[in-house]
Amino acid sequence: MRNWSIRVFFGQTTTLERLNALTDGVYAIVITLLILDLQMPESGGLTEGQLLSDLRQQIPNFVAYVLSFYMVAFLWMRNYWILKHLKICDEKTFWLNFIHLMFTSLIPYTASLIGHYKEDPIAVMLFSGSFGMAGLSLLILHRYVAAQTEWQLEGTPNLWVNPNWLLTYPGPWFALASILIAFISINGAIALWFLAPVLEHYFSDK
Repeated sequence: MRNWSIRVFFGQTTTLERLNALTDGVYAIVITLLILDLQMPESGGLTEGQLLSDLRQQIPNFVAYVLSFYMVAFLWMRNYWILKHLKICDEKTFWLNFIHLMFTSLIPYTASLIGHYKEDPIAVMLFSGSFGMAGLSLLILHRYVAAQTEWQLEGTPNLWVNPNWLLTYPGPWFALASILIAFISINGAIALWFLAPVLEHYFSDK
């Protein structure tokens, strides 16, 4: 049977320039797409009261935008932190990073669901799930490259080599908690996500 797998590197390693360029490009597009769900009023010439009413109706969209931008920025910084301590990588690194980007690119869609179906727990669950999987894929990527000691730059800190995995990558655990809270309080499930990077930053200094 013909082997359909395509080996990009043929078992060799490579530098990270193209991987970093692709990653930054995808993140830039994701952040740009987040703003597109904030709509201008459909008709011009609105009175001040009508404009305020329209803006109030879009509050869920603004909340979804701010939270998503905040979390995507956190994911990008964590992805950058992972890759900046490497001098080379292999094909598996590329694929693990592609999986992470796949879940990250879902975030604008799930954020839009929050804005349009603000009272539906399913929307919150999908939103939390996309962030949880993006965080889990980063954890898997980091564990893989951290095990390849020969790829690491000289002076790589021990915090990168052997971090507290639970606190460094809180996304999957927050996703599970948010999904469970969504059955009780949608607003509580969304608000929980604002704590994830705050707690990670606090414990990373310990």
